[in-house]
Amino acid sequence: MGPFHRIFIGALLVLAAVSPGLADDIHFLIMPAEVIGPISPYIYGLNDQDPLDLRATVRRLGGNRLTGYNWVNNASNAGSDWHQESDDWLCAQHLGDSDCSEPGAAARDFVEENQAFGMASLLTLPMAGYAAADKNGEVTAAQAAPSSRWVKVEPKKGSPFTLHPNPQSPVIYDDEFVNFLAANFHPAAQGGVAFYDLDNEPALWPQTHPLLHPSKPTYMEMVQRTEALASAVLKVDPTATLFGPVLYGWQAFLTLQDAPDSAQLNQTYGTFTDYYLAQMKALEKKHRRRLVHVLDVHWYPEAQGGGKRITLGDTSPDSVEARLQAPRSLWDPGYVEQSWITKDSTKGAAIQLIPWLQAKIDRRYPGTRLSFSEYDYGAGDHVSGGLAQADVLGIFGKYGVFLAAYWGDLKAYNQAAYRLYRDYDGKGSAFGDTAISAGTENVEKASVYASVDAHQPGVIWIVALNKDQKNAVHGLFQIDGSQSYARYQAYGFNSRSPAIKPLRQGALDHNQFNLDLPPLSATLFVCQ
Repeated sequence: MGPFHRIFIGALLVLAAVSPGLADDIHFLIMPAEVIGPISPYIYGLNDQDPLDLRATVRRLGGNRLTGYNWVNNASNAGSDWHQESDDWLCAQHLGDSDCSEPGAAARDFVEENQAFGMASLLTLPMAGYAAADKNGEVTAAQAAPSSRWVKVEPKKGSPFTLHPNPQSPVIYDDEFVNFLAANFHPAAQGGVAFYDLDNEPALWPQTHPLLHPSKPTYMEMVQRTEALASAVLKVDPTATLFGPVLYGWQAFLTLQDAPDSAQLNQTYGTFTDYYLAQMKALEKKHRRRLVHVLDVHWYPEAQGGGKRITLGDTSPDSVEARLQAPRSLWDPGYVEQSWITKDSTKGAAIQLIPWLQAKIDRRYPGTRLSFSEYDYGAGDHVSGGLAQADVLGIFGKYGVFLAAYWGDLKAYNQAAYRLYRDYDGKGSAFGDTAISAGTENVEKASVYASVDAHQPGVIWIVALNKDQKNAVHGLFQIDGSQSYARYQAYGFNSRSPAIKPLRQGALDHNQFNLDLPPLSATLFVCQ
């Protein structure tokens, strides 16, 4: 425990000592002088859902369909998600394009819509070797790649680009696709496509795309494919930001889903994540430029309540409690979730996912940023899903995550969590852009996040969550420091309604105020 944390906990204990109260009193301490760091604007991201009016900041075109996406004719293959079918679903049905025969139509419409909403774009580039050649339905096992049902995907063309490639060509090129996007929307630095994912969940290719990449990818294969694709992309647009290796979850982090060379290489590196980062550092030295800027992972919690995984959406009390506590696995050394990960892999130790990944970055490839381009805690139509979402957004901001994109249906309580941070008053007002220290002595019942913004001096934003399913808590708030705050306006949602509503206004007395927080509620305080 560092000296600051001892001071912080000591201050909470002092508050508790001088503010005796009922058993359900919870103290919240805000320390504006303890600046944690900037909150990345890109943590408020989505995948390819309708962005509605959530003021999301980035949207990703990703998922299994993109591994087999042919940008030249907009065919894609669903893999095991739907009968190994090759069709125009990604373009015609999913994005509503009127002419799916035009090169890059699905991607072009996606970027255009993002720009209209003021969102950045994260696009996925295929890297597994093949993409759908046609839109003729199910691909049989006898038609596994290589066959006429597939085109080969090469990272580098090696000859002049065209904006009108031959739709009958047996080969398509990733760098020509990036050139197409830069020609239509400018390079990244000039407002074009800013971010690229280097394919999607490669550890699962044999399961999701057995006709495209049936063999388990190896550690070395992943590095070779990444080097070839990343170097080709950055030659076309040196200002683009590249994300990899887009790992699906825990076993991919450790072994790339038991890759053939995992046992041997883990003897030296410990995990695939360590190996990948170390090799990316070596490639930067070789190419004299960074090839991968962001370590990108997916996180669908394995936590269970009452024997049910929280992502399945169950809203029984046990599942609700597990869902409300599950965000703590992102950071908390004192929380051990009920899951196969803590039982079989960590052997009863806390996961602490963000610090765990950040430690690998710091050791193997400092300066690499961290992204969660897919995540979901389930039950977006229940207040527990909204509170988990609000908790996660606060955690991403506090712990310096660069980009995050929610995957799943945007239901009422998911939307409420976004609006709490991005548009709490219906007039575009948002949580601040710099995280400051905030804490509570009871992280099981409550979460708290705070921020400031250089463009709005004299304002502090505080998000407080009451995770108790039955009881209100009496929140005792203290803002530390010499700056005086006079008043607050509260906004929030609760189990009765996902609508963000103005709540109580109040005055601060010596930078203190009290407010009862209803059970299962999220409250944002704007203190001035």
